[in-house]
Amino acid sequence: MLHGLQVVGWSRRFKKAWPHPNGGSVSPPALAVTPADITVVLPVRNEALNLPKLLLDLAAGSQQPAEVIVVDDASEDGTLDTIMPLTSHPFPVRTMANPGRGKKPGLSAGIRAANTTWVVQVDADVRVGHDFISAIAGQLASTGAETDMMLLPLRLADHAEGAPHRRFARLQALDFAAMQGWAVAAVQRRRPAMASGGAWVWRASAFPHDKLKPELASGDDVFALSALIKRGDAERVGWCGDPGAMASAGTMPDLTSLLDQRIRWGAKSAAYPRSLSEARRVAAVVAAVHVFGLLLLCLNPLAGAVYWAVKAGIDMAYTHQMGTAYGLFDGLSRLQRTQDLLLLACVHPLFIITTLILMPFRKARWKGRATG
Repeated sequence: MLHGLQVVGWSRRFKKAWPHPNGGSVSPPALAVTPADITVVLPVRNEALNLPKLLLDLAAGSQQPAEVIVVDDASEDGTLDTIMPLTSHPFPVRTMANPGRGKKPGLSAGIRAANTTWVVQVDADVRVGHDFISAIAGQLASTGAETDMMLLPLRLADHAEGAPHRRFARLQALDFAAMQGWAVAAVQRRRPAMASGGAWVWRASAFPHDKLKPELASGDDVFALSALIKRGDAERVGWCGDPGAMASAGTMPDLTSLLDQRIRWGAKSAAYPRSLSEARRVAAVVAAVHVFGLLLLCLNPLAGAVYWAVKAGIDMAYTHQMGTAYGLFDGLSRLQRTQDLLLLACVHPLFIITTLILMPFRKARWKGRATG
């Protein structure tokens, strides 16, 4: 019941927020925000294959940013060289060296270098659609006066539209979409708990440069968010409910890479500040649900089987809602959708347990290199 009530709450709040041009805000003050007020910052390392695709996506958009700043972290594959032939971009591309190691100092340096009010940060493996910048500008024009940080709709896919082709990629995408759903619900409650640095927006002057914990390999998103909450500005975290602002981040190619990614994400959780109380509450409920289910399965296998079947049904209904909203079922048959949802419901608990077991023994890394 506890799990069901929590998931129903997420589902209802997400439904109200998506799609919603004003991000759920009531009669917000308007600002004169245009794409000329937006800079895109790209912290990169070894992104020679991905960076040109993202730059072309931005160039093909209905509107373009004022500038793109690429902050390179000692790439070894000629990442910056891939920019040189692309002289037809309708926006300037500025490059600079990362003053430190890892994404966090690169992100901070890029935001400091921006000459606009707003900064959009996306990962270099992200793909964006035709209306990406215009949708963000439109949202900021509606709610920017009351916003310092804004979450963007982010999904896992190797292209801007349509479902991932491989089932392994679709399972990753569905799992991530479920996390995005509760993150959006938390913002709607004015108790933000999670952000994704793969695609987000900041008022440049509000970014907490000294709160990112660069000694950890991940967490620029949650630590920046927590700094905003800690200073009493949780209500200034917004959400862009415009599907045009959707960003699609690349999936992991294999199980080992996926485990390393989730271990890197998990490594930051021990350092979560108290200000992320909603994230701690959700984590506690999820842990309690799994522990209780395992105990029940051991004490009474039949009751335990029923328990896990009911939980799977709740999770499948919720994940179906998220997958539909994020376009992860586009072009798939009903049978393929059902198979994906069933398989995810079965393997997800095992994947979580495996990640927790391996976490103490594997070093968190970013782009093939440990940080800290």
